Amino acid sequence: MDEAGALSYVARGLKPELLPMEIAPMLRAATDLLGVGARLTRRRAPSRSAQNLPPMLPGGVPVLGHALELRKDPVALIQRGRDMFGDVFGMRLPGMQAAVMTGHKMQERYFRLRDDEVDQREAYRFTVPVFGEGIAYDAEPEIMREQLGFFHAALRESRLRTYAQGFVEEAEGFFGRWGDEGVASMVEIGNELTIYTSSRALLGKAFRDQLSGEFARLYHDLEAGMNTLSLFAPRFPSPAHLRRDRARALLGEMIGGIVARRRAEGSDSEDFMQTLLDSRYSDGRALTAEEITGLLLTIMFAGHHTSGVTFAWTGAMLAMHPHVLRDLVEEQDAVLGGRTALTLDDLRAMHKLEWTIKEVLRMWPPLIMLMRKALVDLEFGGYAVPAGTVMFASPAVGQRIGSIFADPHRFDPYRFGPGREEDKRSPYGHIAFGAGRHRCMGLVFAQLQLRALWSHLLRNFDFALADPPSRYVMDYSNIIAGPAPPCRLRFRRRAGARR
Repeated sequence: MDEAGALSYVARGLKPELLPMEIAPMLRAATDLLGVGARLTRRRAPSRSAQNLPPMLPGGVPVLGHALELRKDPVALIQRGRDMFGDVFGMRLPGMQAAVMTGHKMQERYFRLRDDEVDQREAYRFTVPVFGEGIAYDAEPEIMREQLGFFHAALRESRLRTYAQGFVEEAEGFFGRWGDEGVASMVEIGNELTIYTSSRALLGKAFRDQLSGEFARLYHDLEAGMNTLSLFAPRFPSPAHLRRDRARALLGEMIGGIVARRRAEGSDSEDFMQTLLDSRYSDGRALTAEEITGLLLTIMFAGHHTSGVTFAWTGAMLAMHPHVLRDLVEEQDAVLGGRTALTLDDLRAMHKLEWTIKEVLRMWPPLIMLMRKALVDLEFGGYAVPAGTVMFASPAVGQRIGSIFADPHRFDPYRFGPGREEDKRSPYGHIAFGAGRHRCMGLVFAQLQLRALWSHLLRNFDFALADPPSRYVMDYSNIIAGPAPPCRLRFRRRAGARR
């Protein structure tokens, strides 16, 4: 039985004694945890009318509140709240007081809050089993800022050129092995290919060349161990969490071995690991092997799966909108003029491809919700948001509001082009990678990676949907959402296309 099944038993009021022997202790632990959290929340919170709290979304079940609906379809849940109450509303989740902010004014207020007003670390504690102790959201604020600064060094121009060349070579090698025609599962391909591109950029070409199936399997278990249950009970001993913990330990050993060899032998590699090996904290201290492992997994988690699902959605959207596909093919000819060797400057010049990826991220953002925890009492839209409230912003809902994006449910990459530039109407309208001071630094990396992969495909293949359009829907089973597998496309290699 998975996490959703166990939680469903709680929601339906079944007793742990009626469950299989191996499940009952875990369910009792979950029931106790969620029940105590809910009781504490009820004791802390005065009446909603006394505090003028955000209006509470109706529905939900005892103890779990809206958690099951959140797991099934978080976008529908949040859109329901917006339709009923507008920009700000509350929802019930296990052990926490929660409020949702949508609409561009409320999103601006949300992202402009200072670090002494809200805390990302408390909201993202569920990432600690994956990233590691003392890393990112588990580090003290000043240490976290220094760790984020190491990412800046990894994105300097010389490193970006190295990454871009690696992306191009990976695309040529991977798609060169395709036949002349066939059917491809874009979810599977996106996740596999971005493992190769990410590992090459982060861990180096030597590691990539020796990449084993074991690494991919372990990384899959690591990702699958970050799900809806993790938000509320990240250490709960569910099967997915136990696999996650095992995978984290083994990946730590693998990456730690590379760190030890590089320190012993030296390296001139232009990859992210070398950036971390060369970096120092402000007190002069070098990073430990555990810190390097944690930061590598942090950036890999942030970039790999988000890029993989965006790769898949891009293919589906282009197959559904052949006029956009034709324009992108023409742009490839205009930029390259018949050349086959791509450079970083070529990728940067592919503006229509950039708009297309940006539009995919607007319509189908991999992160459905972004979170903060209020450290002090706040006010949003006339409502009181007490300290301790977990606050959510939703790219999936906030990016489909017509006051910023015209006809927001229509796929239209040209909305970002000259003369329209709808995203510039508000700096807090397109929030797929966050906004403000905490905007994700991996945006440039992700855009270059996706442009390199799709540049090759656009120049060498024609595409069409392999299934009815209704089959291409969002899968919310993991925290990072993407198209429901398999998201299949038919492909045909063009005459004279390069292998």
